[in-house]
Amino acid sequence: MSRMTLLLSLSFALVACKDDGSDSVTPSDSVGSTDSDAGPTDADGDGYDVETDCDDDNAAVNPAAAETCDGLDNNCDGSADEGVTSTFYQDADGDGYGDDAAPVDACEAPEGASALGGDCDDADVAFNPGAAEIDCDDPNDYNCDGSTGYADGDADGFAACQECDDGDATINPSATEVCDERDNNCDGATDEGVTSTFYQDTDTDGYGDPDFSAQACEAPAGYTADSSDCDDAAATVNPGATEVCNGLDDDCDTLTDDADDSLDVSSAGVYYNDGDSDGFGDAGAAVTACAQPSGAVTDNTDCDDKDGAVNTAAAEVCDGQDNNCDGVTDTDATDQSTFYVDSDSDGYGDPDSTVSGCSAPAGSVSDNTDCDDGVSAVNPAAKEMCDSIDNNCDGLTDDSSSADATTWYQDADKDTYGTTSVTQLACSKPSGYVGNKKDCDDTDKAIYSGATEVCDTEDNDCDGTIDESDAADAKSWYKDFDKDGYGDPSSVTKSCSTVSGSVSDNTDCDDKDDEVNPGAFEPCSGTDLDCDGVDPNVCEDCLEAQTDGYTADGLYMIDTDGASGALSPVEVYCDMTTDGGGWTLVQRTLWDWNDSKLLLTGYSTWYGSTLGSSDPGEAFRLAGRMWSTVGASGDMLAVHHARDKSSTADCDPLYYTGSGGAWSVTSSATSYSGWSSSVTLANTTALSTTDSGASSSCVTGYNAIPWFYTSCCTTCPTFYGGYWTDSAHPMASYLDSTKDHYGKTTATTCPSGAAVSSSSYEGVNTMEIYLR
Repeated sequence: MSRMTLLLSLSFALVACKDDGSDSVTPSDSVGSTDSDAGPTDADGDGYDVETDCDDDNAAVNPAAAETCDGLDNNCDGSADEGVTSTFYQDADGDGYGDDAAPVDACEAPEGASALGGDCDDADVAFNPGAAEIDCDDPNDYNCDGSTGYADGDADGFAACQECDDGDATINPSATEVCDERDNNCDGATDEGVTSTFYQDTDTDGYGDPDFSAQACEAPAGYTADSSDCDDAAATVNPGATEVCNGLDDDCDTLTDDADDSLDVSSAGVYYNDGDSDGFGDAGAAVTACAQPSGAVTDNTDCDDKDGAVNTAAAEVCDGQDNNCDGVTDTDATDQSTFYVDSDSDGYGDPDSTVSGCSAPAGSVSDNTDCDDGVSAVNPAAKEMCDSIDNNCDGLTDDSSSADATTWYQDADKDTYGTTSVTQLACSKPSGYVGNKKDCDDTDKAIYSGATEVCDTEDNDCDGTIDESDAADAKSWYKDFDKDGYGDPSSVTKSCSTVSGSVSDNTDCDDKDDEVNPGAFEPCSGTDLDCDGVDPNVCEDCLEAQTDGYTADGLYMIDTDGASGALSPVEVYCDMTTDGGGWTLVQRTLWDWNDSKLLLTGYSTWYGSTLGSSDPGEAFRLAGRMWSTVGASGDMLAVHHARDKSSTADCDPLYYTGSGGAWSVTSSATSYSGWSSSVTLANTTALSTTDSGASSSCVTGYNAIPWFYTSCCTTCPTFYGGYWTDSAHPMASYLDSTKDHYGKTTATTCPSGAAVSSSSYEGVNTMEIYLR
């Protein structure tokens, strides 16, 4: 048996026959009729007379009525309840299931009968289609399905006693419940948890009523899956409908007519603004709306909607205007040469006593403003007072001419603030005037006391100051302390005009340094100079610094093995001007032993440690392991500052440069005026950063200091007066190749010789070694 499970609320409508309330007279009720001429009667008024109606006392019974199961012959076909009865079955054992072999047709179940059949033993209440077969050993077919409880008729692995339908292998306790109006998993419930929600769609527009829903596998008749209908009694009202002017929320968005932006304007009316309230609208100011807006009319013939006296219904007068909007001015004026009688001879005429003419007749004047022509003291020249009388005949009572009138201030820009430049005296507030005088510019409604100040060279808030710092659109100016054109974001001033010492930019990340800003040059400095938040890599040597744009001699940080290397950056002195520049100082010894003796170290310290200070005038040596990197191109520069023995003053420096082992005096030695033959350079000696072998005493001995020679020898001078005693050392920069290794000369001044000696040490003074 097919069945549909409906859950939640279902709404049912009771439909009744509607009485049309008609009192019309049928032919049989006609006035003047008699029993002798009346035709067949229709006593129950159902449209069928007694000859064709089988029950003329019951309007529900006639040949056109539908047969219903009520024991009556409703349709007068001679049979009662034909085709509309239900079949019931005799239920002898009273178990709710009847015997199929004992059917009974009736409108309602007779006593002892059931609407359900299928009982295979109507003498025993234990046998019926609803009986349970839970005993798998019982051989009886209690549920009348043709099999016993222990049989597995559908071969699904469950005996009939273990499941609820042994004729369908898809139905058993292990099956998954699906929405098919059957108890698939035999848990006693049908379609539990798998139904869908559907909503009643009374108006069949495809949108359902959210207040009336049903649970089912498929949408029942008259239902839909949608729940967004706001009026399920009107098919034209739903979320898919078009909003029109009808006072309804057609598209269910809670907005109606003009309030809804989606309104179909073709359903609206067209109205015209009536600015002067004369009943005639401006054709150039049309408004489309469902409801007529306030201040708008359907007429669009006004030619001057600022003047209520000008419209198509106005009379034309001699005033130079087209008063009646007919396109012609004054030619049809009605006020030509009209004069007024002046009975009291006060010079003012009676408006009710007119005389037409081109000039005033005797006793008449052109004036018609006398409001009482019988009293000469009453006329427009009289003094007006606030006394509810038109004293001066100006048509106004208690107007601005009243002697005791109040002062009102004009509000020409209609911003509710008045100006002292235009005032009016009146007993009551005139139109266009207010009682305050707080407007300093009555031509601009945006200017008044309390208005928002903006940068426009106007005193918007009437406080006597123009474009002050609190202006709503005042610009932010940032202090530029270092004058590099970039401002400090933490030092801001609001102003409508430029602030001295400030700029509009606020991107300087160090406003105390004019070399740090977003536009700064940022080579391999290791410091974020351009304010991008990223520190660049440090230069690897002075030559890279020069290539990146550094041109001044001085101290620089270098990272000899690059950013990815293990060595830390170190500060060195860079010579950027001598012989092309880009020279990295690797060693500097001084004439004074006390300053240079810190360089007295063994080879391992020389190779691994940077000693001294790279500042000019200080003893310094860069760690030997860095020499090969900074001297990658093979260029070496030796600078010798000899000392004048007679004055202990430094002589002008001599420069020696070499590339790949070839040395020469550079043109930079402009102060040099001769060279002692006792001092030569090491030609063909290449720089190395490792020991060359059996020269242990050279690198570990007491005198393994300031600079290095091509060989360990007894004739090579040292800074402290000693000499080398072992084989060749790999560091070469300077060599005294003559036997006069102590610089024994008779001269004591610089031009005579560069090497100045004493009895205890070689006076080579200051020696600087550069590589690149």
